[in-house]
Amino acid sequence: MAGIVSKLSNEHIPLSINIDLDERAFVFPAGKQITRLVISNDSTEIHFDTIYPFNQARTPPRLFSLNFGDAKEFSRQLIDTIYVARTQHALTDTMRIAINVLANGYQIKIGDLTDSTDLYLSTGCIWRVCQGILRMVDHVAPVEAQ
Repeated sequence: MAGIVSKLSNEHIPLSINIDLDERAFVFPAGKQITRLVISNDSTEIHFDTIYPFNQARTPPRLFSLNFGDAKEFSRQLIDTIYVARTQHALTDTMRIAINVLANGYQIKIGDLTDSTDLYLSTGCIWRVCQGILRMVDHVAPVEAQ
């Protein structure tokens, strides 16, 4: 039918994006190296999970989850941090993330300062993480060009 445009959303189509990290990716307070970051979605959130090369303590793989709007804001602040090389904060009603620039990479501090999860990523893998987040945001909520 001519003249009818269907706006499809991929929001409910699950996708999993695997991002290979390098030997300088760590998470604390678990005190573990991370070999891969897995970004996936369900009907309401985008999830950030890890794959550890060792996990005798049976640390859960889930780092954090964000709603779609917060994931878009997080990706924007992460890219802004890299380009301007200065600390940024991604703050909303449901998200508290600080992104710090360090001498050898980046620290992503998720949660409150007194009870946070710290993700350390090197300069060698940070762009892959940005691209993975943006790909997931685009998959979940594509914006049509005007």
